[in-house]
Amino acid sequence: MQDHQRVKVIAHRGGAALRVENTLAAFEHAVSLGADGAELDVHLSRDGQVIVHHDDALNPGYCRAADGAWVDAINRPRIDELTLAQLQRYEIGEPRTGSDYARRHPRVEPVAGQRIPLLRDVIRLVKARSPRFRLVIEIKTPMPEATRQSWRGLVAATLDAIREEGFIERAILCSFDWGALVHAKRLCPELPTWFTTAPLSWFETGTPPREDDPPDADELHELRTLYGSGDAPWFAGLNPRQLAGGYPEAIASEGGDAWFMYDRDCTAERVHALHSRRLSAAIWGPNVRDQDSLARLLRTGVDAVCLDDPTIVVDDPLLR
Repeated sequence: MQDHQRVKVIAHRGGAALRVENTLAAFEHAVSLGADGAELDVHLSRDGQVIVHHDDALNPGYCRAADGAWVDAINRPRIDELTLAQLQRYEIGEPRTGSDYARRHPRVEPVAGQRIPLLRDVIRLVKARSPRFRLVIEIKTPMPEATRQSWRGLVAATLDAIREEGFIERAILCSFDWGALVHAKRLCPELPTWFTTAPLSWFETGTPPREDDPPDADELHELRTLYGSGDAPWFAGLNPRQLAGGYPEAIASEGGDAWFMYDRDCTAERVHALHSRRLSAAIWGPNVRDQDSLARLLRTGVDAVCLDDPTIVVDDPLLR
């Protein structure tokens, strides 16, 4: 995905600003808009199925049971504690009025009848709708728990699904847990990997800006303590701070294909460092909301942008 003449647009969670995230309706809409691909998140169900959902528990902002009851925000059912059959009893196509999701994404168009999909369902849909549309598949693991390597089963099952559906050439793996990507690359060298990072302000001194959506104080302290030790488990034994080339050098050393960085961390200098190593620069984040913020980002030379609202790019004739 290293085309420096034309920015690639990836619909974040299928385009979470326009349809409920990680639904088949969202992915179908992303294809229809002309996006180059979509990002999605995967977990394993109790019976070993690769499930597409952002959180490790059902989101109360748009998940409700067959009887119409919304998922309780305190006692959220965990993905890994439910079978596929149990998960697909929940409807997920409509934001809950007054929820955080509805507040963040006021333009979402409800779509009735949506159920939590399998990765295979999404692959089959995009193959039927487009010969080129790609999927950026995030292996979900909590960052502080990276040493548990709980992603091994998820990586194996994800690779099996991608291979069996004949989707290797159109799939990309990403993860904040670099160990999962290193492991996946050993199992499937031809599969591109995008090494993902949280906002870098989370690991610096001082209070991160509100725009970087920092975790609560206890989690932030834990992350900074692990990072400060020089052996943060999510870096798979690497320490970008101790390398002259920083993150680009660390990613290149493990055979990665791109740095998938937070949008506010993307600079022309970092993009140049990536390109000089034949790596791509991709961004994720909520801060590209209009043409002005997009223009500032594009001046860095970034290769791919992952946005909740992909129409910011696809509706601009100068970029398509």
